[in-house]
Amino acid sequence: MKIIITERQNKLLMESLPVGFRRRYNYDLIKNHLDFSILESVSPCEWDDTGEFVGDMCQMMVEDLLEDYVTITDEKIDYSVKDDLYFFMFDTFGGYLKKFHKQQCA
Repeated sequence: MKIIITERQNKLLMESLPVGFRRRYNYDLIKNHLDFSILESVSPCEWDDTGEFVGDMCQMMVEDLLEDYVTITDEKIDYSVKDDLYFFMFDTFGGYLKKFHKQQCA
């Protein structure tokens, strides 16, 4: 399943993230990170509320990706982009995470 982001979301993300970050991380890489690094290591049913689960997973993706980027490139990043990146993750993967939570915890 591919998710299409709106022009507004793309513009927000592209304007606020460093060029190196945009080149390093694409949809497929982020999705793989979500599936294999995050969702494999958490028990989604520990969250009673689906919204909290989605929010926490999006926050975890943001922190992981930014930490990974800084570690790999040794480049300083303006952490004010965290909010924009969080909203991008929420808009892009929120539905997927909600469905995942409901399937696992039904």
